Amino acid sequence: MNGVIMITQFFFTIVIGLYFLSKFKSEQSDEKAIKEHSKTEAEHFNAMRRIHLSEPITEEVRPQNMNEVIGQDDGIKALRACLCGSDPQHVIIYGPPGVGKTAAARLAMEYAKKSDGTPFKHNAKFVEVDATIMRYDERSIADPLIGSVHDPIYQGSGVYGCAGIPQPKEGAVTKAHGGILFIDEIGELPNCQMNKLLKVLEDRKVILESAYYSKNDKKIPTYIHDIFKNGLPADFKLVGATTKKPEDIPEALRSRCVEIYFNPLTKEHIETIIRNACKRMGIDIEDGAVNLFSMYAKNGRDAVKLLQLSKNTVYLDRRYRIDTQDAAWALNACRYTKGMYFDDKEKIIDISVIKPKEKNS
Repeated sequence: MNGVIMITQFFFTIVIGLYFLSKFKSEQSDEKAIKEHSKTEAEHFNAMRRIHLSEPITEEVRPQNMNEVIGQDDGIKALRACLCGSDPQHVIIYGPPGVGKTAAARLAMEYAKKSDGTPFKHNAKFVEVDATIMRYDERSIADPLIGSVHDPIYQGSGVYGCAGIPQPKEGAVTKAHGGILFIDEIGELPNCQMNKLLKVLEDRKVILESAYYSKNDKKIPTYIHDIFKNGLPADFKLVGATTKKPEDIPEALRSRCVEIYFNPLTKEHIETIIRNACKRMGIDIEDGAVNLFSMYAKNGRDAVKLLQLSKNTVYLDRRYRIDTQDAAWALNACRYTKGMYFDDKEKIIDISVIKPKEKNS
């Protein structure tokens, strides 16, 4: 009888040993495969990061100081008054596209950090988000603006997931703590997020909830207990930009912000932008071309886009000067207009029949 028992025990020992040996080899094989895949992917992404195209002209000619934001003297003065003093305020900037709202907000942050008596520290952040792509999950699994909690049932495996611990995640409002949160096209925020944002502006913190949180659960780290008890800090100043009209923005948000208006650009403003951009890029341009671009460009971004097309065209022709004919061709190619205009000699020119110059032989 004892012999049978010993044989049985030996058999199960062998089976169990083979099982764990097989599992160990499988884990080693998986680990090796993961390392090889990780190495391949790392090499792929490192190779991608070594590839760089030229810097976009829109970045190259972006205003570097407030004086380069053309045509918005009153708006700039108001923006600096709101952000650069000892008691900064929330702001909404109204204005058409391409007139300098984003550039002005970025520059205002730099001015504010250097101002006397400002509450902004030298390392204060300027966090920029776009409301048109600021999507959130109705179950609060993900909210890149306000913040969210990764509950164990959703967050899957990992140290916290396996231990059943809810994990708070910061949103843009917390990342902007101590600085400025810039929301482009703020009027496009969904009502739910807008209401959450208003609550954060009032409380200056984000309160998170989770059905998986228990204040008596000793497995939960101390810092997570602190977050659920006291919230995530979110003390920042809001700068919202919008192309909408004031009446299209919720009154509750407007009541919390100073409203600043940026003006549409005049022909003279666009001419100045074009000349400044040409100077920055080292491009020679005829007065007639500047005049023609300024007649049809709707804003500064539009003017720079046309300028870039003309610059590339003349460079391909091995020329280094944009003339009136080049400008007329660019406008016609992009279907800006098929009308007539007067050149510097008061001669009527139909730009619809303009063709690019022939390349030099």
